[in-house]
Amino acid sequence: MTQMFSIDAADAEIVAFTKGGRDVRFAQLQHGAEAPREFFYGFPALQKAGLSAALLSSAGRVSGGVGRAADFAESAATRFTGIGIRPLSARLRIASLPGAKVLLSYTDGFSLSLGYALRHRKERPIVVGGFHALSDIEERLPTAWRNLGHKLIKRALGGIDHVFFFGPADRQFAINHYGLEPARTSVIPFGIDTEFWRPLVNVGVEDFVVAVGQDPNRDYDLLVAAPGGHPTKIITRRKVNVPAGASHVQILTGDYFDAASMGDRDLREVYNRAKAVIVPLKDVWQPSGYSVTLQAMSCGRPVILSKIRGLWAPELLKDGENCLLVPPGDAQALGAAIERIRTDPDLAARVGGHARDTALAHFNLNRGHEGTLHLANLGISLWRARH
Repeated sequence: MTQMFSIDAADAEIVAFTKGGRDVRFAQLQHGAEAPREFFYGFPALQKAGLSAALLSSAGRVSGGVGRAADFAESAATRFTGIGIRPLSARLRIASLPGAKVLLSYTDGFSLSLGYALRHRKERPIVVGGFHALSDIEERLPTAWRNLGHKLIKRALGGIDHVFFFGPADRQFAINHYGLEPARTSVIPFGIDTEFWRPLVNVGVEDFVVAVGQDPNRDYDLLVAAPGGHPTKIITRRKVNVPAGASHVQILTGDYFDAASMGDRDLREVYNRAKAVIVPLKDVWQPSGYSVTLQAMSCGRPVILSKIRGLWAPELLKDGENCLLVPPGDAQALGAAIERIRTDPDLAARVGGHARDTALAHFNLNRGHEGTLHLANLGISLWRARH
């Protein structure tokens, strides 16, 4: 039975912030429906350990007139500069949490907002800020704003007591680029719900490959350009340039291929039906694509993944064993990898089977829970040392 937990704020000592959308999955779990549990980032482990903890969303504006004014001003600044640091909104959220000793953030923008808002305050909670793409933030800014962006990010990092990452390359780049003290940083493992993401017995494999995700670092244009004319389905809200005549490529809508409304169980079925799951990525430091990759691997499907600079588990992802790794930006190599999987059922079965084994052994839900529990206990230790 799934252990239930509260996501209300109350007077918790540890307040974890994630992006929106968790309430839908939480409601599904409450009503006994299947839903993947990795999207709570290990929060249940905090309450299971007896810690006073609450889970909140960092998305949306703070209610009230002051919250609306802060949101208006900061939204305008973000649109103009591309720098998504919102210290005013962060201060308002903190003001409603008088009992908080540790603020644990899992979103890049909110981690920076907390650090910037609290960097000069003596009496404040400990900030443990997490990042999925710290090393790539500046590259996404307009050229005219990159110098300012670098300074603001560095100031914000100065207000974060401990900085954590989901990939070793992202961490090392940030240490070098922003002068972070290595001892003030860590990499935490990402675990998925291997009970939910599983092979489905009564679902047959069909002749198509699928790519999923909204990340701006997804290189869908590369996938479209891959030679071979392989039946390809891309599930995304991002713009994909599909040339005339590329009838083998579909940007899917309707049924369970609806990028706007497809649920987790629908996505699990898509993984199981596909001959392979493709995760084409631009060559960035960000540990991109780990959620889709691990979900598909846990379903026992072969994954074709770009071997980027920010590959998040280089010691565990083995080309030809539990996945196929291809050079980023190489359409020929990507097309050849897809051809191998489509024409060699023994290879597909072997890679898919080892993928499931790898997910169970190294990326199960307990891994993520252990990481979150470690961060929470670290935050409490830092708070006690300060007080």
